[in-house]
Amino acid sequence: MVVFTAKGLMPPVFTPINEDQTVNYSAIPGYAKYLADAGIKAVLVGGTTGENMSLNVEERKKIVDIWVKEGRTLGLHIQVQVGGGPLRDVLALAQYSQAVGVNSLLTLPELYFKPQTVDELVQYVELVAKAAPKLPVLYYHIPSMSKVEINMPAFVKAATARIPNFRGLKFTSNDLSEGAQTLKALKKDQEIFLGADTLLAPAALLGIKSSIGTTFSLFPQLAQDILVAVESKDIARARELQDVLSSAVDALTAEGAWVPTMKAGMEIVSGIKVGPPSLPQRPISPEARQRIATKLRALKLVK
Repeated sequence: MVVFTAKGLMPPVFTPINEDQTVNYSAIPGYAKYLADAGIKAVLVGGTTGENMSLNVEERKKIVDIWVKEGRTLGLHIQVQVGGGPLRDVLALAQYSQAVGVNSLLTLPELYFKPQTVDELVQYVELVAKAAPKLPVLYYHIPSMSKVEINMPAFVKAATARIPNFRGLKFTSNDLSEGAQTLKALKKDQEIFLGADTLLAPAALLGIKSSIGTTFSLFPQLAQDILVAVESKDIARARELQDVLSSAVDALTAEGAWVPTMKAGMEIVSGIKVGPPSLPQRPISPEARQRIATKLRALKLVK
């Protein structure tokens, strides 16, 4: 039986990029240690934040290799997102991930010939799961980007019935009603990870206590404190901390698209050089960086 034990906060890690658009592999070990030192126990490699959809298969494999090595040293659960490419590449990455010691997989749907029904989506995830039958496989629900808008409670029930190693999903949606219904549809050995940083506290109140969020790389302690406040039933404190995190997200995203602004924020907050986004996305301006830094200082998130 395939066992999946990852829970709690799972930052989707950035892919460090050099100015010439090559991958800065040498920055990954320090980044991994920074997260482990902050109390993080699991990371997602190759998600939207990691820009895997802009990288080729060999780059993605080498990134996986380094994270698996660092994960073993630091005790990090390494989840790898393998979707976002031609099916043959997706299956090859799933097989490779299993072979090199990844702990679990996440997969986007097919992004061009999109699944239109629950059954079509289950068929797709089933192909990925069969390519790595020893690994827990989760589905990446992000309709704002994928435009695959299929009912998740219905999908979860169908996937659980057909896919032996299906273990849950990343739920990147602001629809907490559907999220709560999806949680009820899951089995005890499955997990739902929220993918909406600004809803961390309210989702936890509904029982969705695991989350994959970009800002957990920037503000790992703040995110952990929010969950502690919810668990302690200190609702006023949870609301206060959530407001700080949401204000930080607003400060960042006011200056541009998600990945370019978050990469800039990561460098401002941590000093770790994650570089520009991968083309065709563009970095934000120096002036925008300064405005972000000023706002984060006002929130006492940067010294």
